[in-house]
Amino acid sequence: MWASRISQWIFTSFFPIVDQHSELHFHEHFITQSVQPFWEYEWRATDKLSVTAVVKLAYYGMYLNQYADNGKTVGSLGGAQFVTHTAGYDSWNPSIDACCHLRNNWLVYAQFGEGSVIPPSSVFDVKNANVETLPKPALVKTYQTGTVLKFNRVTFDFDCYYIHFQNAYVEEPDAANGNVPVWYLPSPSNSEGVEAESSIYRGRVGLYLNGTVGSAKYQPTPLWADTPRDTETVGLTWQRKNWDTGFFEKHIGPMWNDNGSINQAVPIDPFNITDFFVNYTVRNASDLAGTKIHFAVSNVFNSHNIVGVIPASTDR
Repeated sequence: MWASRISQWIFTSFFPIVDQHSELHFHEHFITQSVQPFWEYEWRATDKLSVTAVVKLAYYGMYLNQYADNGKTVGSLGGAQFVTHTAGYDSWNPSIDACCHLRNNWLVYAQFGEGSVIPPSSVFDVKNANVETLPKPALVKTYQTGTVLKFNRVTFDFDCYYIHFQNAYVEEPDAANGNVPVWYLPSPSNSEGVEAESSIYRGRVGLYLNGTVGSAKYQPTPLWADTPRDTETVGLTWQRKNWDTGFFEKHIGPMWNDNGSINQAVPIDPFNITDFFVNYTVRNASDLAGTKIHFAVSNVFNSHNIVGVIPASTDR
């Protein structure tokens, strides 16, 4: 048995951006267009085993008008009102996954996928908006395998993963060419680890558990990237008729921040944060059926922790 389908979608957006902190404001108008045609094929090898392959072309078009300012961002542009730039980014993003049902309530899976992240429009936010080398999309490859087990009142998920990040392009001035910005790829980073998750229900009360342990390091060094070593979440939920509420405690393990080109420069201590929510869902036969009224409080105990540091100097 097999199935295949082809589809695409297009998004167009328009953004005016204004910097309100200069006498002659920097602002820009830009349009982004996304076209992502893909082809998907599913092969049912047996009643319990299926394999799905997807090939997607991700294309993004960017069209910018950047207006002259007082020198803070792009400068006077030689008296011109604005300068126009266009940029096109494309990448092929294949993926494949296999899923096997060992029992009606138990399955195992393995998957591989590629993704991409395009550069922001700020790559043109330089003097005279002069960009000699346009950066390319950063690519990511992900490998994951895991299992899912479900009972009436208990669910359990476990997986292990490996992710290879082609980190975002970095800007460096070309001193031999009038300090024109040149973009280059820094060292890639690799993330690997394990994740486990479970939900347990008894009556109207639910217990949610989630934990991850992993590493994220720049290749080929032993230096850590900006990723915590572990995360844990414990949550209690309660549901009755139209009401449901939840209380979640999250722990973020130790991590490092970089300092320009210096990796693993600033240690960040672990911290906790607590969230709370209450929902009321309209369940009658009126036109408002399905409407949800949501109230939430993030950081219930007003905890103040250092979650990121930008050093004042990149000298060390």
